[in-house]
Amino acid sequence: MDLLRHLGFFRAVADVRHFGDAAADLGMTQPPLSQGIRRLERHLGVRLFDRDARGVRITAAGQQLLPAARDLLDAADDLVSAARDLALPEQVRLGIAADLEDAVPGLLRDLAAGGTAVAPTVAGSVELVDLLRDGLLDVGVVRHPGVHDGLTAGEVLVVPTRLVGADSTSLGHITLPVAVPPRHHQPPAHDQLVDALRRAGHSGAVVEARDAAQRRALVAAGTAVGLVPVVDGAAEPGCPPLRLRVVLPHVTRRRPEVDHDAVAAAIAAGLG
Repeated sequence: MDLLRHLGFFRAVADVRHFGDAAADLGMTQPPLSQGIRRLERHLGVRLFDRDARGVRITAAGQQLLPAARDLLDAADDLVSAARDLALPEQVRLGIAADLEDAVPGLLRDLAAGGTAVAPTVAGSVELVDLLRDGLLDVGVVRHPGVHDGLTAGEVLVVPTRLVGADSTSLGHITLPVAVPPRHHQPPAHDQLVDALRRAGHSGAVVEARDAAQRRALVAAGTAVGLVPVVDGAAEPGCPPLRLRVVLPHVTRRRPEVDHDAVAAAIAAGLG
């Protein structure tokens, strides 16, 4: 469990004594906030709030634990602020889903050409979302669908794909598995891709490879085919597209020296 994140839920509800208002302050919906409070209560072994017809009341145990929770959260914020002071302020800390494969260099070149200096991190989408929540990234490009409560997500971007290492352009005629990133990078998107392969006539067999270099090696060895995004050039009909979203921290947690919305718009234009 992400203890600091759940302690943030605790503090937010304690401050306003209302789950709906606390969820709005955190930039999320009420159900995951309520679930998060219940998980925290199970983790701590105490009940933090009582809910009845009169509203939300903090319990005696909650009152005892609240000051320590505030201290931990304040210390974490101080740590992140200190790290931000050490970082180069003019660089946008950009997280890019590893699924973008060879499209990553082109995206970075486009941003640089537009005057945006970037410090890139390429990783799985789940990891990128965690880094955004922790204040360690300014902008993320992640696979869709996925979970990003507490963050602001843009419209779904649809990037076409093509097959590599295949002797046919039709998935229905290919017997080799498709080399893909590990499922834990973004489980919902992984499962959606497997379903799309099956609908296209493929068996749905995939082989999970830790990074792009390993996926290219499998394709070169003839033990798998690849499915890579096509940002510039012709896509192949029938190949499942790559669905992405540009994700930003909640407005209250953004660095003032970064124009988050402008960077997000530039990324969307580069991938559109």
